Amino acid sequence: MYSDSVKKKRKDVLPLTIAQKVKTMITYRNLKPGDRLPTEVELVKEFGVSRSTLREAMKVLRAENVVVIRQGSGTFISSDTGVREDALGLSFVDQKNLLRNLYETRALIEPHIAGLAAQRATSQDVESLEQLVQEMESMDANSSITAEMDVQFHTAVAKCTHNEVLIRVIPIINESIRRCYAETCDNHESFKRAKRSHRTIMNAIAQGDYFSAKFMAERHVWESLEDITESEEALSHRKIGGF
Repeated sequence: MYSDSVKKKRKDVLPLTIAQKVKTMITYRNLKPGDRLPTEVELVKEFGVSRSTLREAMKVLRAENVVVIRQGSGTFISSDTGVREDALGLSFVDQKNLLRNLYETRALIEPHIAGLAAQRATSQDVESLEQLVQEMESMDANSSITAEMDVQFHTAVAKCTHNEVLIRVIPIINESIRRCYAETCDNHESFKRAKRSHRTIMNAIAQGDYFSAKFMAERHVWESLEDITESEEALSHRKIGGF
């Protein structure tokens, strides 16, 4: 009985071990997002395991968003390796206060990201930011498209830091941006303020001004939170008034 238990435990652990070996292989071979992994036959031979064990290992890696499995094409490195949807489990926390909590988190993190971006941004980074800001400035109305462009802007600011850990914090910021759009999509003044804020943040980063970039980013977060508060209060008054 003891022997059967040990065998079962080893069988359960083996796919996890192989999954870790695949991660090591990805790092050792310097594989990049979008690169294709060796075929199943090649991996089975390399790791000396059965196909069923390898497939279980791939399920683990897919759940961790390390790989993407495309039927008929093969297995590829994920574009956002290791960044899972709702990685922080935000769908399970108190939804009533979630948006405010997200913005408080942004206020703690985002100014420092912008400051570091000002210190490290390359000319190519600044050019990408400038292009995004110009595209947003050309739009006259808030929409789901501008919300996604907003996401791209904040992602680009984080990439200016060239800090892989900070770049992976960005999903927190992106989640609050998308939720904010739902709350303030009809507030044109909020949209115009956001465009101005992106321009001032971009300018500070382009000038390498650490303190200005931090200040502008923090002001942007708190202005956005004020807009949300105003929208919530207006909605509450309409409900009380029976509209």
